[in-house]
Amino acid sequence: MSIIMGECCILTLEPLPKVITFDCYGTLVQWHHAMRQAARVILDRHMWASASHDRVVALADRVRSIAMEHQQQRPFRGYQTVLQSSLNRALSEAGYVASAEDFQTLLATLGKIDPHPEVPDVLARLRERYRIAIISNTGDDLIAGTVSAIGTPVDFVITAEQAQAYKPDHQLFLHAYATMGISKDETIHVGMGQFTDLKVCQELGIRCVWIDREDESLDSAWQPDAVMKDLSGLSDLLLPG
Repeated sequence: MSIIMGECCILTLEPLPKVITFDCYGTLVQWHHAMRQAARVILDRHMWASASHDRVVALADRVRSIAMEHQQQRPFRGYQTVLQSSLNRALSEAGYVASAEDFQTLLATLGKIDPHPEVPDVLARLRERYRIAIISNTGDDLIAGTVSAIGTPVDFVITAEQAQAYKPDHQLFLHAYATMGISKDETIHVGMGQFTDLKVCQELGIRCVWIDREDESLDSAWQPDAVMKDLSGLSDLLLPG
């Protein structure tokens, strides 16, 4: 059995995976930067002044947290609907009334997010041996520009829109495996989200690598098989020898 040591845990490559699956926002692309960029433009417009860094971060984080709440509700709502209602509520809590222009700013910013610097080369190396897939809590139209911006071809892009379910609902992962024609034992998942990704991997028994870009405290209930600060060493981890 081939055992590869990550930063703090142990990942086995047996059985050898056929597909490496990735969360997209945050893991592959600069999601936090994009959210804060949009929040700054929106706040500056409402304040008629330059918003402080703390206010920008607070609004971006609040939109994200409300969106995660909405994603757990039934019936399923498309991601753009979730984003709009989340932005409206977050701005209302901050004392502002959201406008159509605010929502368009958010969509335009999130419609094409740049990858983290190391990502294209790492994915290119991994594609020499594995197929590459994205499993993401988004819609097909919104993610298309971001996937294109990564630059490296992605074999499968599986979205919440396709599965009609958001992570951590198991249905999104199960739909992804059915679409790709593989089992969970033929994959390794790479993700940044604890609640959205590590929780599912723990519950379904999926091998996973946690990308801890934000120096978070790890929930002991959702232990990954390896931990990395970014994707720089991922090809060495998954391409031994």
